[in-house]
Amino acid sequence: MYQLSSKKPSFNGYKKSYAFYSFAFLLIVLLAFSGCGKQQQPQGDTAGQSVKVQGENGTGTNTPGGAFSTLHMINASIGWAETTNFSTATTYYTVLRTTDGGVHWQAVLRCSPYQGFPGKGAGYATCPVDFRSATTATVLETQQSTMNIYHTVNGGQTWQRSTLKAGYIETPPVFVDALHGWALMTDNFPGYDPGSSYIGKEIVLFRTVDGGQSWQKIGSSAAKSQLPSTSDDAYGTAPFTASTRMAFTSDTTGWLVGTSYRMDESTFSWLYVTHDGGTTWQKVTISFPASADALWAPQFFSAQDGLIPVSTSGPAPQYTPTTMLYTTHDGGATWTGTSVPFDVTNATYIDTTHSWVWTGSLNQYTFAATSDGWQHWTKGSIHTHFARIYGFDFVSPALGWAIADNVRNIVPDGSSLHSGDIVTLLKTINGGQTWQEIAHSVV
Repeated sequence: MYQLSSKKPSFNGYKKSYAFYSFAFLLIVLLAFSGCGKQQQPQGDTAGQSVKVQGENGTGTNTPGGAFSTLHMINASIGWAETTNFSTATTYYTVLRTTDGGVHWQAVLRCSPYQGFPGKGAGYATCPVDFRSATTATVLETQQSTMNIYHTVNGGQTWQRSTLKAGYIETPPVFVDALHGWALMTDNFPGYDPGSSYIGKEIVLFRTVDGGQSWQKIGSSAAKSQLPSTSDDAYGTAPFTASTRMAFTSDTTGWLVGTSYRMDESTFSWLYVTHDGGTTWQKVTISFPASADALWAPQFFSAQDGLIPVSTSGPAPQYTPTTMLYTTHDGGATWTGTSVPFDVTNATYIDTTHSWVWTGSLNQYTFAATSDGWQHWTKGSIHTHFARIYGFDFVSPALGWAIADNVRNIVPDGSSLHSGDIVTLLKTINGGQTWQEIAHSVV
């Protein structure tokens, strides 16, 4: 068992004089009654501050500004997206929501991350998101030495904004309901390593039980490199590392998965589970291949059915990318691995039986789909005039969406996109064989 330490929060007492004893007694009684029915806070160091934020008041439009960059549909009608907006001064992101299958989008939040760090020059920051349900979403806004966590449970009409003095690593904060959320970050940012842009002195797990109004540290490990040389992904010890991916399925059950380095630069992958909201973690017995990279968070379709994709490779000298898909049907008590002879780590998984994956490249528009739990894959081709298709998302074997554009040379900072470029949203109703243009975003 991986036991995490905690300590009680501190409180500031009231200074009282003898003349006010009777008033103080009455005040204590009133406070005691007013506290009845409130959820007790977990023990641990308290951190952060919170404020309610009104959502954007934009009206639905078929041509939102910016470039579609993230897409997640919840069902046939309701979904979320994020657009990247470029200007000469800054880059910001807009969170959008649709209620008509992606034809019209309403802006519900603007996110403006910090673009550079002291001594590091200009950087390229994003706003990671977790689109949980039709009404619940979480957005992370990076600042110079703090993180703003935006959380909504009413479809973006209002957001609870929490501020933590910490640095972002690689897994976004998650909420499972209106109250319970977790954030895995680095504390004491930016830490002691000048060669790293985001690693601090500790990798810390924060938890909130009041919708982000307050956060508590419930676990941490030293953010020391496991390699003799600097490598961002080699920091920390399992299950708290720079490459950890996080998923929670309830206010008590959660998962941390990742790949760690040894000093000889070999790697190993691991999976941990908690059943007490993240206070303690147990290592799960699962047979990951020696060369596996577990860099995708577990995905659960119900309390019992879940999936973990793991990247592997074929034999030398080709080292063809392959995948191991681990599934559970008993809530994670046992996992069964299935080998797939090509890379499907970035597939869109509809359930533990159906999935759809883009297998093409520039000028090669192919896909593969399965309906029997990864045993057999049917391949097909897409006929399109777009240079790029990406961001695929399916809610059923037939119904899906994708993002497309005609930009051929994309670089990480998005500089290949220019003012006036069109990024198109596509929809399919026949499993990806044909696609229809339903909306556009304008850079």
